[in-house]
This record gives sequence, structure tokens and C-alpha cells, in this order.
Amino acid sequence: MAHTVYLPVGSLLYIDTSTTSTPTWVKLSEHNRQPVSIGQNRIQKATRMSNGTLRKFFIADKKEFSTSWNMLPSFSNMTVDSGYGAVDLKSYFEGSKGQGVFKLKVVYGKNQTSPFADREEIFTVSFTSCSFEIVKRNVKDAVGNPAQEFWNVSIAMEEV
Repeated sequence: MAHTVYLPVGSLLYIDTSTTSTPTWVKLSEHNRQPVSIGQNRIQKATRMSNGTLRKFFIADKKEFSTSWNMLPSFSNMTVDSGYGAVDLKSYFEGSKGQGVFKLKVVYGKNQTSPFADREEIFTVSFTSCSFEIVKRNVKDAVGNPAQEFWNVSIAMEEV
């Protein structure tokens, strides 16, 4: 019998699935997750003056997030940590939340000054890209459970 193994650190990324103002956080699986890139897009206007000097007008800094998974199972009941699988994430992306803006929580780890508090940030983001590639399908197992697909998934989001 298979047993679920929970990672002690938890997931790095969580998305809000609620339809109310109170967030309902669902973790994105750590199952074969590649590094998460957290970049920054500086929105500014730069103009070169007639005397050759550069004048900049700063507008805002916006975060950009991207990551990918290799061989991610379809559903959360098949991932190592019960986090969103590929089809779960695809359904979210294609649904009303994924088509609009949603909240993303990044949980870095424990705070050094208060060892029991998570260091986390919450951003309002939207998807800029998302791709799903079926890599492999296995057949029904000995007890007749349905076939399981494994996917390569890439997502990118940007702060609004």
C-alpha cells in the first residue's frame, strides 16, 4: 500500500483559490519542481537630455515569477506532497481565476528572529504564460486504477 510522504519544509508557492475576499491557499507541488525564478521589472522612462545627461522617471518595480516541473503527475493525489498536479494547475489556469488576477504567496522559510513564523510575501499576479506537455502515460495498474499521465509544465506570472 502506498503512503503519502509530506515534506517537512512545505511548498514554496501557494495560489489563492477562493471566490471571497478571504484567501484559500493551495500549494503548488514540489514534485520535480525546478528552481523558481523571481525577477524584477523596473518600469521607468529614461530620456537623454540635449546636454547628454540622462534623466529617469521611476514609475514602479514589478516582480516576475517563473518555474517549471518535469514529470509532474496529473493530480494532487499522485504528487509527493499532495500539492497541485499538472491537470489541477491546467484547470486553474483555464478557469476564471487563471484568466484574471489572483494572489500568489511565496513562503521562503522560517524567520531567524521568531523561529516559528514563516517568512512570506503575498503578491497580486496574473499568468503571462503557461505550457503543458504530456511526456508519458502509464497503463492501468494491477488493481485497475486508471492510467496516470506525467507532464512537463512551465508557468510564468507577473505582478499587476
